[in-house]
Amino acid sequence: YGTTFSFSGGALWMGELQYAVNQGKQAAGLPGVYKLGGWYATADFADQHFGLDGAGAVVSLADPTPVGPLNHAGNGGVYALADQMIWRSKKQSLNLFMRGGFAPSDRNLISYSVDAGAGLKGPLPGRADDMLTFGVSYAKISRDAAALDQDTLALNGPPYPIRNEEVLFELSYQAQIAPWWTVQPDLQYIVHPGGNVPDPASPNSTVGNAFVAGIRSTVKF
Repeated sequence: YGTTFSFSGGALWMGELQYAVNQGKQAAGLPGVYKLGGWYATADFADQHFGLDGAGAVVSLADPTPVGPLNHAGNGGVYALADQMIWRSKKQSLNLFMRGGFAPSDRNLISYSVDAGAGLKGPLPGRADDMLTFGVSYAKISRDAAALDQDTLALNGPPYPIRNEEVLFELSYQAQIAPWWTVQPDLQYIVHPGGNVPDPASPNSTVGNAFVAGIRSTVKF
């Protein structure tokens, strides 16, 4: 299917193809869903590395002379998703999932990202409706944004970090307390939060790896 949205300065088009297998209750095989999609926006998008000086020349944004952005006409990306059950018993099942997306490096902070993981339904005896999930996510800072950091380092000298990537590990348990109530504790460990950015509290270092713990409660009326 395809959808178009209008916004100030342009329009956004999104389209997606989906292929689902073994979705019926009487299907002999294990269910799975596969998707391939894309998006395109017609507005102008600023370059991650370069700008324009007062004479209209293209210069690095690390230089003090830019007075305006170097804009690119349009922006877009593609993505894919796979979610496949690989094992099932009477009260348990195991799914594997993987997702990935790509966008142009010169006009996006993240050029590509990939995440994958597994979800186990009914992980404990007597808890058939609970779900245990583990996932890993990787986001790559665009080479153009990293090139800006390199220019800043060359002009101003160290210390100045070069952004590279962010990695996230996540462990989650969704407990079905009642048919209308779920409670979901969640643990995350983030390597290079923000992609290895300077620490506002200590400019001579980068933001350290982070551990995050949270809990979500959902009530359905």
